[in-house]
Formats: sequence, structure tokens, C-alpha cells
Amino acid sequence: MSSPNSAAVDLWLIATETVETPVFNALKSALSTGEQAQLQRIRLPAAQRQFVLSRGCLRYLLSRYIQQSPSSLTFAYGPRGKPALCPHRHGAIPVFNLSHSGSRLLIGISIAPQVRAIGVDIEALRSVNRLPGLCRRCLTLAEAQTVLALEPPQADHRFLRYWTGKEAWLKAQGLGIADSMQTLELSLGPQELPPVLSSALSSVTITAPSGPESDGALYQWQPETGYLAAIAVQSHSHTAHSFHRQQTNPAALVASPSA
Repeated sequence: MSSPNSAAVDLWLIATETVETPVFNALKSALSTGEQAQLQRIRLPAAQRQFVLSRGCLRYLLSRYIQQSPSSLTFAYGPRGKPALCPHRHGAIPVFNLSHSGSRLLIGISIAPQVRAIGVDIEALRSVNRLPGLCRRCLTLAEAQTVLALEPPQADHRFLRYWTGKEAWLKAQGLGIADSMQTLELSLGPQELPPVLSSALSSVTITAPSGPESDGALYQWQPETGYLAAIAVQSHSHTAHSFHRQQTNPAALVASPSA
């Protein structure tokens, strides 16, 4: 795990395609009363499963950082619904963010005092439906022209790079994506040949209406074959960030809730 004396972020990639019933029930039992009520309002079984896995795994991971039981954690929510961990008995309060796509969860967590917010996004590489319309709604003119000049699957992958970067950045700032994506522009450089990205995190320049954001940084990488990911880090000071990447699964989290 990251040290409170460094600007480090832990990136947890969690595989969820196979979850045994006892593990799933343990994750579900860790949910708060409010989360249990929210779960009951979800109609589709697949969405219910995803809710339990996302919230349950998040609770089990955060419990490792603050040495409290997963079910005892309490959260506050920002105006756009971004969760934050409420203060606890002692120690640093982790900042975190979560994203899911396909059979993978990505959770970013940091206890570094220099890091004030993070946002993550993960997307399964796929064919993007209604790509021209999405480009018009979500990308700047220059970005859209870059995407639509390409043939599939490069066009789909290029769009998903723009999408993951912008969503991670907006989530770090606690903003919604509906009306904000076209206010940001990413400089991705030339279109890559497959693979889309390497497994190493690459820094990406992002420009907002006021100019380049100096208190934050954006990184993208390919965490696993078939997936793209991005993380945005908002810092209190200009500093380099380090990332510790770890892979796990729900069974391992439930077996060792605090490490």
C-alpha cells in the first residue's frame, strides 16, 4: 500500500467474472442499510450483481487502509453523487474512486496528504454504437475529426481513449459528464497501432477552458488485454505521482479484509 509520506496512488484491478455464492453474500452483508435499500430498487439482476460487487469490494478494500470492518464504513456524497469516506477514529482518510466495465473493477485509493482527489475510469475495448453522434456530443471538433478519420477498430479505440480520460478527469473534480465533456480537450498524439496502449502509465495533456490544469495530472494505460483505463489525480502541490498496481478478486478481499 501507499505510504502517507509519498504522493502515491494504489490502483486495484479486480476480476469479477467468477464469484462464489458465499463470497457474494459476504460482500452483500457489508453494505449499509441505505445501500441495501438502493439495491432493492434495482430491477435487473445483472445490475444488482454489479452493485453488490462494486460497493462490497470497495468497502473491503478501504477497510484495509483504516483498520475498520467493511460494514462500519460511512460515506458522504457530493452534489453529483461522488462518495467520500467520512472521518474515522484515527489516521489519514483515504481518497478513492471506482469504475467498472465488463468483468473488471478498477479502484484507485490514496492516503498521500498531497493528493486531494482522484478519478478513475475503465472501459472494455469494443465497437462503439452510434459513434458519429457520440463524437458530436462528447468530443471537441478536433477530437471528433481525428476519430472519424479512422477506420474500425482504431476509431472505436481512439474514442474510448478520449472518453476514459475525460471521465476520469471530471470524476476527480466531482463533476458530471453530461454537459462537461466538450469543455475538455486531450492531446493524445498520433494514433497507435495495436496494442492501443502499453501497460505502463502514460501522461496525457488535458486542456480546460481556463487553460492547462496545473494542479492535476492525467494518465492512461492498458491494465489488461481488452481494457483501457485512465486516472486523474488532483494534488495540493506540484509533485510527481507514483502508482502501485495490484490485481485481486472478491474472494481474496473477503478472505483478508484488513492487511
